[in-house]
Amino acid sequence: MGAGWELGAAAGRSLLLCAALLVGGCALGLRLGRGRAAADRGVLAWLCYDALVHFALEGPFVYLSFVGNIADSEGLIASLCISYRLPCACVNYMAGG
Repeated sequence: MGAGWELGAAAGRSLLLCAALLVGGCALGLRLGRGRAAADRGVLAWLCYDALVHFALEGPFVYLSFVGNIADSEGLIASLCISYRLPCACVNYMAGG
């Protein structure tokens, strides 16, 4: 793979956080679903993972949106939002014409 496939530090932290949330959500869902059918345990594991993602990732983003400015913040959630530094290609395309 070429040099274009290298991940930055923020992307690595994001993947690590998502993997940890996935492991935690699955463990919690499987523990809460003891004694139920396999499909029910799978759905419960997914719902626990989804709830953890909402609380851990989307909650701080909404809080920062209401209370401050994400562009001025130094936290992990703000480091994942780099659009103020490097706009995506779609923004450049729309601005150009």
